Amino acid sequence: MVADDSNYSLVALDIDGTMIGDDRIVPADLFDAIARIQSFGTTVSVATGRTLTPALRISQQAGVTGPIICFQGAMTYDQATRSEIRHVRLDEKTTAAAITRLKTSVPEVMLFVDDDVWVEKRSEWANGYGARMGVAIKDVDSLLSMAHKRPTAVIGIGDPDIVGRLVEELAEQLDGSALVTHSLPMFCEVEAADAGKDRAIAHLAETLGVGRHGVIAVGDGKGDQSMIEWAGLGVAVAGGHPDAVLAADRLIAQPEEHGLANLLNELADRGRFGSADRVSDQTASRHTR
Repeated sequence: MVADDSNYSLVALDIDGTMIGDDRIVPADLFDAIARIQSFGTTVSVATGRTLTPALRISQQAGVTGPIICFQGAMTYDQATRSEIRHVRLDEKTTAAAITRLKTSVPEVMLFVDDDVWVEKRSEWANGYGARMGVAIKDVDSLLSMAHKRPTAVIGIGDPDIVGRLVEELAEQLDGSALVTHSLPMFCEVEAADAGKDRAIAHLAETLGVGRHGVIAVGDGKGDQSMIEWAGLGVAVAGGHPDAVLAADRLIAQPEEHGLANLLNELADRGRFGSADRVSDQTASRHTR
């Protein structure tokens, strides 16, 4: 559990089910709360299973200026310099194994290479996904023929009851050679073993000179569990995935009930935010008392 007097200089926020609800609109009070804590020098980042393009869109709508952690932590992108800070990719063997298993288990399989999404069969669902996310959907005769492209992710989409079991079984089959998780109940997501929101946030925190206890991570899904466990203050959305809830230091209300905005404003009212330098100075002062 986090110490009562901790101060925070890095905040990582999941998007779906945390920042936004079913309407996919960033609440005005959340925009204001993010602007408020950023004015103290705090770095705010989104940490999402989404691809870069839709993650950037929500980040900009929310006024988030910090790096974008996307693809379940496989990529970290600097908005200021428009360049990658970190990007880990799947190897050819793991990619081929993931594609083969997913194709036998779920009706939709997508391969994410750079800014494009590749599919073997164009479906109404795939077209809708491309339109919603603002990404290009491209056709290929065989996804296996693209395994050597070292994609960022392979994602299977299917019935949640099937996907839940599939995530566990595929993780066992790949035996540590990949991260297998799901940000949404219908998604089975496969990324490189060094992906994971916890690893991405740890790398970003080190880059910024922020200690673990200076980090807040907020999420609602299974893919958020690792960052919630890692952060100094791990926060889950009530009603989220049971593993995320169990990992959390505290719970907040759902986006429709303004849980995240209320949390940020509460901590801001108590003077808990600042830049990495300010937080480090405060920590050092407490240790010398």
